[in-house]
Amino acid sequence: MLDEKAETRREAEEIVTTGDESPDAGACKGWVEWCRCVAYDSFIAPLASSRNPPWYDARAVSIGLIVGFGIPVGAQFIALGLLRSLFRFNLITALAFSFVSNPFTMIPVYYGYYRFGAFVLGRNVTMDFSVFQQLLHPISNSAYFWDAVAAFANLGKEFLMSWGTAALILSVVFGIIGYVATYEIQQARCIRKAKKMGLEYEKFLEDLEEKFDRSQCSLPTSTRRNH
Repeated sequence: MLDEKAETRREAEEIVTTGDESPDAGACKGWVEWCRCVAYDSFIAPLASSRNPPWYDARAVSIGLIVGFGIPVGAQFIALGLLRSLFRFNLITALAFSFVSNPFTMIPVYYGYYRFGAFVLGRNVTMDFSVFQQLLHPISNSAYFWDAVAAFANLGKEFLMSWGTAALILSVVFGIIGYVATYEIQQARCIRKAKKMGLEYEKFLEDLEEKFDRSQCSLPTSTRRNH
C-alpha cells in the first residue's frame, strides 16, 4: 500500500512540470501555497491516482472545460448533471475543471469575454470595466439561481452576443486541448504501468477496460452516475 501511494505521488510530480515537490495539505502557507494545495488536490491527484481508461479521464476534463468556459457561472453544475445523464465521465473531475470560471473570477473573465467577442464580431467596445462590474454585481451576489439567470439575460443583446461568441470559441478550443492533453498524459501513465507489469500496452488497456466495466456494473445507479 505504501509503495502504491509513493508511486502515485511520483506520477503526480511528473504531471506537475515545475519540478517542485507536491504540496502537503498541512503545510500550506499563504495564498500561493493554498492555491498549490487546491490545484494538487483538485486536478493533479485525481488523475495521478486514476485507475480508469485514458478516455474516461480525458472526457471528464474536456467536458469540465467546455462547461466552465461555455456555461455561465451558476448553471455549470446543472449542465454537468444533464450531460452526465447522456455520457459516461467522472463527474467530480469534470466539476473541478469547470471552475476555470467561478464567482471569484467571473467579473474580470467575463469582461475579457465581452472584449474578445466584440473583437471577433468586429464591434466596438462600448462598456468600460467599471460599468461592467456594476452590471454584473447583481449576478455575483444573487442568492438564487433563477435571479442570476434573469440578471444575466438583462445585460442586453450586444453583451450576450459578444459573450456567447467568446464562450463558444473558448469552450471548443479548450475542450479539445483538454481532451488531447489528458489522454496523452493518462496513456503515458498506462504505458509505464504496463511495462512495469511486463505486459503489452494493448493487453493492459484491455484488462483495464474490463475492470472498469465490471466496476461500473457493480455500482448502484445513484453511485454510478457520480463515478
